[in-house]
Amino acid sequence: MSDASKMTVEQEMKFIQEKSDKLEKQITGYRTLGKRDTTILIIAAGLFGLFHLYTACAGLFTAMVQRSVHLSFALSICMWKFSANRNSGAKKEPFGPFIFLGLGTFISIFLTFYVKKITAPAPVHLAYALVIIILGIIAYRLTKKSRIKRNEEVETKIYWYDYIFIALSIMSCWYITLFTNEIVMRQGNVYLIDQIMGVWLLICILEATRRSIGRVLMTIGIAMIIYCKFGYLCGGVLWHPGFKVAMIMRHFYLTDVGIWSTPIGVSSTYIAMFLLFGAALHATGLADLLLKIAKGVFGSMVGGPAKMAVVASSMFAMLSGSSTSNVATTGVITIPLMKKTGIPAALAGATEAASSLGGQITPPVMGSAAFIMAEYLGVSYLSIVVAAALPAALYYVSVFTMIHFEAHKIGAIGLPKSELPKWKGEAARKCYLFLPVIILVTLLILGFSALYAPFAAFITAIVLSMIDKKTRLNGKKLWGILSSAGQTLTVVAIPCAAAGFVVGTAGLTGLTPALTSLLTALSQNNFVLTLVLTMVLCLLLGMGVPTTANYILMTIMTVPIMVKVGVMPLAAHLFCFYFGIMSELTPPVAITSYTASAIAGAAFWPTAFNAVRLAAVAYIVPYIFVFNTSLLIGTQPFTFKIFITIVTACIGALSFAIGMAGYIRRKMFLVERFLICAGACLAIKPGIISDWLGLGLIGLMFAMQWIYKKNPKNYIPPEPKKMVD
Repeated sequence: MSDASKMTVEQEMKFIQEKSDKLEKQITGYRTLGKRDTTILIIAAGLFGLFHLYTACAGLFTAMVQRSVHLSFALSICMWKFSANRNSGAKKEPFGPFIFLGLGTFISIFLTFYVKKITAPAPVHLAYALVIIILGIIAYRLTKKSRIKRNEEVETKIYWYDYIFIALSIMSCWYITLFTNEIVMRQGNVYLIDQIMGVWLLICILEATRRSIGRVLMTIGIAMIIYCKFGYLCGGVLWHPGFKVAMIMRHFYLTDVGIWSTPIGVSSTYIAMFLLFGAALHATGLADLLLKIAKGVFGSMVGGPAKMAVVASSMFAMLSGSSTSNVATTGVITIPLMKKTGIPAALAGATEAASSLGGQITPPVMGSAAFIMAEYLGVSYLSIVVAAALPAALYYVSVFTMIHFEAHKIGAIGLPKSELPKWKGEAARKCYLFLPVIILVTLLILGFSALYAPFAAFITAIVLSMIDKKTRLNGKKLWGILSSAGQTLTVVAIPCAAAGFVVGTAGLTGLTPALTSLLTALSQNNFVLTLVLTMVLCLLLGMGVPTTANYILMTIMTVPIMVKVGVMPLAAHLFCFYFGIMSELTPPVAITSYTASAIAGAAFWPTAFNAVRLAAVAYIVPYIFVFNTSLLIGTQPFTFKIFITIVTACIGALSFAIGMAGYIRRKMFLVERFLICAGACLAIKPGIISDWLGLGLIGLMFAMQWIYKKNPKNYIPPEPKKMVD
């Protein structure tokens, strides 16, 4: 049925669910596998989760072993799960696999000649290069013919080159796993087999990145390797003498300062355990309970479904760490309800996008970057979480408030009582489901590690699931938890491995001080200009790079210069982290808004602009906590002054949202909106004078709503509506 307006509620929900599933396949590149291949995927991903559960329980292996096993699972699952052509249709056979396989073969042969000191004239090398190219062209044409014959919009088949990449991924990773001690004992000597295995691992990571993340991060990785080899061709501060392949492979592949550096280390420990914990919470029914409570509490309010979306989506995204996947999951429920109560499609999609994105800045997971940030700063994970709590709260205060007044402005209504769930009794019966979260927070506060705390909470969640027959776990369901966590972890591990290209290049070539010098010259050591330049770089890079990888890139490129001009290190890291996340909402790419607009059936640009407006406070708060770090709780002793700062910041966030919505009792004039937003910024900015000025402006604008009651000429107040019960 093409006309959604003629559908019943059940038909519309089914239509939107199918549309969401199709959209998710197109955006993520997930294959629709047959029963046999799906079973293999579930087994492999379950073993991935089981490995991390075992290491959390019995103790980690050495760093190189832990990380190499971790990456071998991630690469293998990625090659199996993700479409080689990212579900671009039957006529598009990707060049990537053939180029990478041909390049790897050529380099392996060339290295063999070079290391074995086999002298061969240039025509010989040209001949075997030509043979590789011809074989690649033949293979490409035959594979493309097979793809066209199958005529699949969404890929269902595992192709021959997928098996090759899986084999190469396992071989190159397990070579490190099995021979770590021997490699350490060599004291830096690099053998031919080391170089060949290293080359193939880098190629497998690039192909996995292309499939699961996209070409931007893959291109950055390739550029880093080329820069390591041919840096002598660069001029100015970027010049370096260049390095031989043996040195590059030693640095990237045989040490823990390249591919096996901090990003993949964090992915293989803390992130893995938190994702297992999140999967367990979903299996126990806590996610469904939270959704039901949110619907019951906020559903009948003005704009109730939108407020429900803010609460529910924040909870889901907080645990999943992915705003886009959260939109695809919860959006199919919240967006139709919003549209049903009078919220325009573009605003409904924007609400879901902004709400889901906020989950990435909300503790405890914070899009996986909190753990990496703690490692880079050398501080406890808890200190990062505590410092990020108030900015996250300000974000949600602003979004929730804006939605409230937007609903009044457009005349949106709430759900009828007949559609509200009876949540109080169920919440009372199932209140024990919150215990794992309480245990997690308590253990972190008591100083337990970010590995042990989620492990204990995971075990608690598994035990509590046995209380209710509906959530009671058998072997199949338990394996489903492990498999779900393993598949999610794959999407995190790949960009972490790709970020190792940047980390390794920075360590080998001195890229960080070179970029710092370059950016210093551009910003001229100007404090504000440095912040603006950093923001622009974060937004631009983030348009094609996942949040975690974006944050790592910015940590290498811009954090040093921010610290140099006087920004506190933690504030500098959070500043880059925030704007890296905001890139997912900022046009022209705005993948989160794109997903939400497709589900809502709305145009992309109105959805994206509405999402930016709803999330506008997130573009301001990073500047505020850079200028005054008292907004980052824990960085200063808690005093009455800090308490006042928190209160005025909340009032400021609420007032800023009102200004962006442009409504209190009536629609605000443009000058009123400008003045209340200015007052909000002054209130958010810590300081006695700025607080009083800000509160004064806010109070004046509120008073004007009662004193002057006329609306702007172009605004027609909505007629009162009532939902038929």
